[in-house]
Amino acid sequence: MLVVSGEFGANEPLNAFSDAVVSSGARVIVFNSPGGNVGSAIRLGRMIRAAGLDTLQVRQLQCASACSLAFLGGVHRIAEPGSIGVHRASFRPADGMSNEEAQTRIQLGTAAIISYVVEMGVDPKLMELASSYDKQDIRYLSASEMAELHVTNAAANQSAADTSQVSTRPNPAPVPAPEPDDAKQRPESVAVAFVRDLIEHHGDNDDFALAQVQASYAPTVDYYGKLTNLSSIVQDKRNYYQRWPERGYKVRNDSIMVTCANDRCMVSGVYDWVVRSPSIHKQEKGVADFSYTISIGPYPKIIAETGSVQR
Repeated sequence: MLVVSGEFGANEPLNAFSDAVVSSGARVIVFNSPGGNVGSAIRLGRMIRAAGLDTLQVRQLQCASACSLAFLGGVHRIAEPGSIGVHRASFRPADGMSNEEAQTRIQLGTAAIISYVVEMGVDPKLMELASSYDKQDIRYLSASEMAELHVTNAAANQSAADTSQVSTRPNPAPVPAPEPDDAKQRPESVAVAFVRDLIEHHGDNDDFALAQVQASYAPTVDYYGKLTNLSSIVQDKRNYYQRWPERGYKVRNDSIMVTCANDRCMVSGVYDWVVRSPSIHKQEKGVADFSYTISIGPYPKIIAETGSVQR
């Protein structure tokens, strides 16, 4: 095991971490950190995932705030109840920045965090929960919350004594990890779950919904018959969300059709929707059909979308 201690600094070089992993042969990363810079924590989390390392957290040590993001990098993640603390992310505006620029910075920062969380296979509702608590009121997660949100994904109820045996491998070279349950599913099941989650998350608050879009679409998409870049798709969704601040969507289970071939899946079906704009006292509802083509892989991406309102 390798213990990462201290606060994450801004633009912190992480070469020492790579060197320590190589020299120690560590396979499990443990944290003792109050948090710090979000960008550096995310960079470390991605390094942990790329190296195929696991993460472990015990109550005797601290992992809160930005540290929780680094923890999510583990391929297998084990944490004792109450050992992971989260709160609303804060972004400090640069000197001389206008209110509009500061708000844009906050939106982009929030979207980047949620995109990373989704990339790590964690439910973005984790950040929705975190947003309810400020820095002075850190929320420590229970075992059931961590399991439900996929913060942990292996032996979440294992004791600290048992977890000490997690990765004591005689050979320090990487050993292929067992595939998680999701990876064992057929592509059809993965594609359907991916699309259902995307559609129904459109009903989240704007920041979370846009982050889901940012994480789910390829850089260029056949978007309603026109080749469109991701930034234009995000803006199109943003305009719609601003027009209808309150939204709800529900996919009809019996309507879904899916076909897969050559690492691509097409998922189509029907969903019920309702949107409201309290400021103009207006509500609309109806039924729409959808069709998504997805590139299936470690991180599925939408490469085509179309659909229409039935009524």
